[in-house]
Amino acid sequence: MAQPLMRTTRTNFDRREARRDRRYALPSLVVKLDGQEYDLDNWSLGGFHLPGKLPLKVGAVVNGILRIARGDSVEFSARLVRKDEATDALAFQFSDLSHEVVSRLDRALARRMAGPKRG
Repeated sequence: MAQPLMRTTRTNFDRREARRDRRYALPSLVVKLDGQEYDLDNWSLGGFHLPGKLPLKVGAVVNGILRIARGDSVEFSARLVRKDEATDALAFQFSDLSHEVVSRLDRALARRMAGPKRG
């Protein structure tokens, strides 16, 4: 099995936050699993939070397509790490993001942070 490409350096500076990677709501991303598309609540370079009920058990691995801003799409694998039965939300951790996928997510975030171009 290939080693993850991401290091374990924290990118979140909130001391109360235990996650390694900062969560983002924007730019919005769409995940396609088994032909069904889902808008993500939030995402990070470590994984994503999906508001939807799927017949999966914690530990299940899914393969899908992640649609990034401007129609840019990439394939991914992720493991279900948490189910919230009260809200039907699912938390997934990416299994193996390539440098290409990380770069595309980073570019989408940078475009969002930069805001619209001014004439």
